[in-house]
Amino acid sequence: MIKFGLILATVAVVSVAAVDRHKIVYKSLQRAAYECGQYSAVGPCMGRCETLVTRDWNDTKGMSPAYSRFFVPDPVDQCNLNRTERCLLNKVYTVPRSRSCVRANESVQCYLDQYGQVNLTAPQFIRFTPLIDDQIVRDCSAMVGLSMEQVYAWLRESSFNRSETRCVYRCFLIRSGLYSDSEGLNMARFYVLCGGYEEEFYHQVEQCAARLRKEVPCDDKCTLAQRLATECIGANYQAGNMAVNTNSKALEGSRVNNIAVNAKDSTLTASNTESGNSISISRTNSDTIVYGDTNYLYNYIDDYYSG
Repeated sequence: MIKFGLILATVAVVSVAAVDRHKIVYKSLQRAAYECGQYSAVGPCMGRCETLVTRDWNDTKGMSPAYSRFFVPDPVDQCNLNRTERCLLNKVYTVPRSRSCVRANESVQCYLDQYGQVNLTAPQFIRFTPLIDDQIVRDCSAMVGLSMEQVYAWLRESSFNRSETRCVYRCFLIRSGLYSDSEGLNMARFYVLCGGYEEEFYHQVEQCAARLRKEVPCDDKCTLAQRLATECIGANYQAGNMAVNTNSKALEGSRVNNIAVNAKDSTLTASNTESGNSISISRTNSDTIVYGDTNYLYNYIDDYYSG
């Protein structure tokens, strides 16, 4: 049995060189442990800190299945995933939700004990936060000569009917490391973004991609990229914050459109495009997280309209 403390025992830190372009971020568990040491995270809270750094832990939803990318399972062990899931489920019933550090730490231990051999030094893809996604959209909008107001207004009006928004989305996918014209959709990174998916999903995406490459003219790069992401991935999972898809299963970090711009401390009403629910929250200066049905609304309006 490997204990979680072994992760903390490493003192050497590998300096990870840039292994990709654009905004893409990779981190190893060793690097995450080093960062958390700088924040003075100790004891059971170290596990929560590390998995927050790798963006695999959520105090409401628990551990993302994509955390498995830091492990190498035994190829002859056919039950490792089931054992890990049972272990995680047991923590849901035995550890109070208020003890978030203990829940995170013991969830890490489930992977260490049940899933496979941990790899401390191999850097893995880290998904972006919704706020970083927003910044990438802003960058891409500026690159193609559009304002954020135009992009989101057009998305609300007609999804991706305009070529301009399709090109912004293609830029967003490329800068997020999720797509390239030569290699298509990066399924390993989408696995992290989606929080895991079944093996059969790979085959569904392959079939969808083959169909779209026949339908879309080869010189229309923006349309192909947009349709590959929103139709092949977005039919079941969120394909980035620009994706407009009412059937998406991925609520975490989902874009909440139709934001009514109110004065500070007033009531802000928004419609969740992922679940179709309407929510009302109090306007604040800080990021606002709405729990309950796992709906997240990041309040970026202040700096957006002041900038």
